[in-house]
Amino acid sequence: MLFEICYNESYFKLACKTGVKKAVKGNYPYEYFANPNINKPIEEIWKDIDAFSMEVFSEEVKQSTLIDFFIVLPPLQYEGKVSKGIFLSQGTDYIYESYPDIGKIFVSSAFSMWTSYPWSKHADSYCVCYDNPEREAWFRKNNPDRADKILLPLQDADFTNEYFMAPAWNTPKDIDVLCIARLSELKNLETFARAVKFYHQRYGKKLNAVLVTGSDGSLDFEQEELRKMREALDGNIANYIEIKDHVDYGDMPKLYSSAKLVVLPSLLEGKNRVLQEAMACNTAVIAFKDLNKYSRGNSPIFYGGTESGLLVPEFTPEALADTIHWGIINNASFKPRRNYLKYCGRLNFVNKLVDSIPYFKENLPEYTPGALEKNAWVDLAMQDNYQLSFIDFLYGKNNTIQHVRICQDNSFIINFFYSRFGVQPSKPYPDFKQLEP
Repeated sequence: MLFEICYNESYFKLACKTGVKKAVKGNYPYEYFANPNINKPIEEIWKDIDAFSMEVFSEEVKQSTLIDFFIVLPPLQYEGKVSKGIFLSQGTDYIYESYPDIGKIFVSSAFSMWTSYPWSKHADSYCVCYDNPEREAWFRKNNPDRADKILLPLQDADFTNEYFMAPAWNTPKDIDVLCIARLSELKNLETFARAVKFYHQRYGKKLNAVLVTGSDGSLDFEQEELRKMREALDGNIANYIEIKDHVDYGDMPKLYSSAKLVVLPSLLEGKNRVLQEAMACNTAVIAFKDLNKYSRGNSPIFYGGTESGLLVPEFTPEALADTIHWGIINNASFKPRRNYLKYCGRLNFVNKLVDSIPYFKENLPEYTPGALEKNAWVDLAMQDNYQLSFIDFLYGKNNTIQHVRICQDNSFIINFFYSRFGVQPSKPYPDFKQLEP
């Protein structure tokens, strides 16, 4: 299942362009989108990055708001022993304010849907995308009110289901280069378009290039991105790039599998899901070497080095075109899925998460680092509490108790866990019907 944007899609896109505070918080760092070399001290750059978040806070919640309540590990009790679960959300503070007893049965982790550290006050831990000790030390020093947060080098994109996102059988790689990106200036689609054109000029062959936007391009700022692409491609996008505005999620593994390369033209964003899904489908990826470089520190963009994909050495269309060419002629040498399974995917995600949170080292029966799937107590408790094995739960056999969205009239998941673990609510649930439409 995709982590869908928590707002009405059109409203979210408009907010990203205009800075509407009802959908996003802080200052959108436009100056970073197409500039890989910001002339500022690194501490000021970190401050700029952290000045923007896509979290949901109480003052923004309306009747139509959807807030992820994503359960990585559910609460467990067995043979007189109890262990809390773990939930992730971009609306963690709102969840605590609405359901203040949630901490009795869950450890929480906030994610910002961006490369910033979350702003949540109540979360036990933060998903911060990358392991960057220097940035972590800076954050703790400059945010004493949040210095006790557990910082996890993960984000929701890391929870990609590597068995759903897998190579489609008997699928020829007839797409040269695939790009999946919304029509937003942070995606640098004009640069991608110019690279496709330059490839034709330099190598005498047109690429079979496909762009999936997830939108019909009807909004004003989307039209502007299309205009820039059209200008880069001599007035005719279709002559160089096939644009698809929608692909069903169930068809994505086949689409990824049909591509020789998947390209991400961004320089700054959150932890990109497309790179993960492509590698899981055994398709090599290409990204600019400067992608998220200020927030990453020494952490890699993807694991496996040149066996998994290629990094473009300069932020230019020409360098991107040359990298695409090298990736096409050497396509058979890539082994991205092998590396993805070694370092990423759901099982790696949950083990990294549990191992990083002291509560589980101290309270989870039969705890062994990096081996939650081998924990007999966990599996026995999962079957007893939810009639599922741990692995079945992890890979989405029952999404109704794994990934839900808090919105009007759907506090059933809170009721379910409260009743199962004997939690008596200390305050009434919020009445969404009284919120603005």
